[in-house]
Amino acid sequence: MQHLLVFDPQDAYAPDQEMDLEAKVREAIEVIKLQVHEGRRLVVACSFGKDSSVTLALALQAMLELKEEGHRVPELHVMNSDTLLENPVVHAYTQGEIRALNAYADKVGLPVRVWVCSPSLSNNYLVNIIGGRTIASMPDNSAKCQQSLKAVPLERTKRRIQSLLKAELGATWQADTLITLVGTRRDESVVRARNMAKRGESAHAAVNLDAEKGGNNWVLSPIADFSTMDVFEYMGCVTSGLITTYSDFEALTQVYRDSAAGECMVNLFSSGKTQGRTACGARHGCWSCTRVQSDKSMENMLAEESGKHSWMKPLNDFRNYLKARHYDPAARNWLSRTVNPKTGTIKIAPNAYSPDFTLELLRYALTIDAQEALWARRHGKAVRFQLLRMTDIIGIDLLWGRYAYQQPFTALKQYQDIYEKGMRYPVPTELPHFDRKAMLAMPAVEVPFADEFYDDMFEGLRSASHASAGCESLIEKGGVYYIDANVEDEFTVDEEGAELFVEFELEHALAHYGPHTDVAPSATVNYLLNLGTASINKGGHSEWDRMLRVGNQIHRHKLQPVLNDPQALIARLSAWGQASERIICSN
Repeated sequence: MQHLLVFDPQDAYAPDQEMDLEAKVREAIEVIKLQVHEGRRLVVACSFGKDSSVTLALALQAMLELKEEGHRVPELHVMNSDTLLENPVVHAYTQGEIRALNAYADKVGLPVRVWVCSPSLSNNYLVNIIGGRTIASMPDNSAKCQQSLKAVPLERTKRRIQSLLKAELGATWQADTLITLVGTRRDESVVRARNMAKRGESAHAAVNLDAEKGGNNWVLSPIADFSTMDVFEYMGCVTSGLITTYSDFEALTQVYRDSAAGECMVNLFSSGKTQGRTACGARHGCWSCTRVQSDKSMENMLAEESGKHSWMKPLNDFRNYLKARHYDPAARNWLSRTVNPKTGTIKIAPNAYSPDFTLELLRYALTIDAQEALWARRHGKAVRFQLLRMTDIIGIDLLWGRYAYQQPFTALKQYQDIYEKGMRYPVPTELPHFDRKAMLAMPAVEVPFADEFYDDMFEGLRSASHASAGCESLIEKGGVYYIDANVEDEFTVDEEGAELFVEFELEHALAHYGPHTDVAPSATVNYLLNLGTASINKGGHSEWDRMLRVGNQIHRHKLQPVLNDPQALIARLSAWGQASERIICSN
């Protein structure tokens, strides 16, 4: 790219000399302008928290100055992550800021496009927990929730932006054309400073975070050298009218007041009283987060003296109950999901949450949603949050069918009971305590599992009922036949298909399967895949087939009621294995 050097940020940077805020702001704006002068396109990763809001404001100011200087201003992309589990107050605030940003861009004539990045059904954290696919992220295990809820959707969106730019720029596109502006700061913590230094993040030049992997993920951190005090001082300048940008930051200030128990440095900056005080730094995120001991920002909001946020208490109760039961041995499924292909045995070890506990969680979630929907109808307002959409509920039914957790369409039946029949399941507020050691005390045991029917034709991703009716559509892969299911990049449920199924098919399905407790849970999967309501992931036929075989074996062994009891599983499967050996020997 052609380098039009209008400013050398290194000329203004002296590591041993602390700059004032005005100098830091000026430097950040000039560095951002330099990227555009060099032909790069910018995307701002913005949560609309204090740091990313300031970063966005600086980027907008840089674009305005470029426009005033006669430079052709390219479209500024803004990516916002909506995990579907955001604190509802913060989520509503974010939606307001996005509207304000769009209005501001129209007013000043800047090309801005906002991308809201949400997890797909396959990465929906609550669906996967209730569906028995995974467990909650805790302080002592991996932060897989951050990867599925934020990293994957943001990366998917960035690829879409890259595709647009490649189509627009053609041969002029280069690996470092797209630069992401992030609001990371060294002052946030010692760990953050160490990680930024390790990655080479800088306020003065973009760095390729994926260089070692041969990829291209160019990032610039314009406020890397801002202190927390600097950030709040900048916010104070905006709220007092000294700086004009897309927002007046009043709503942001209020969010920090409420989540920090009323203490917020921006108030002090507005009044000119900044000496001897520590800046607040309340963090906001998913209301369901169990990686922290307690959700301080949510608890501070709930404790706000006017009670204006008390309606969020059921969410906090749900989160606390999930965390409290995480190490409860009775809340776990103790059957592994991998069968030894040589011996037909399976391990007994703690796995995902148990069928009973996931059913309990679904009832709590649907009750919370139903109560919120009732409040909205009574007050003539939109719901302030929704934990589970119809596609999510159907997704849970599919996962329960995959893992043999419940009878066909149990999740949708619970929806009917709670929404239409008025049944309610309030979240317990008296929390039990379970020691992690109790969960890990039992060593893994391997027991007999697969019987003579395990590898039969219709025990995997096939439907005997559809085949017998002559309406089974098949696909062949590697010499194996499977249901010719719809295929997408990820496991998904079609929104329109879900609505049509609930309106026209659900009653028939419940009438057909409801009274029969002997029907295999996998019937849910066969029904919805053959109907075209759901799609499996590309290349996922063999994995769905494998898991359905495990699930159908669970059903034949009648193990579902004791999946949460390791001793009962060992006793039942060991006795079955011994009986099978006697039969073989006698023959």
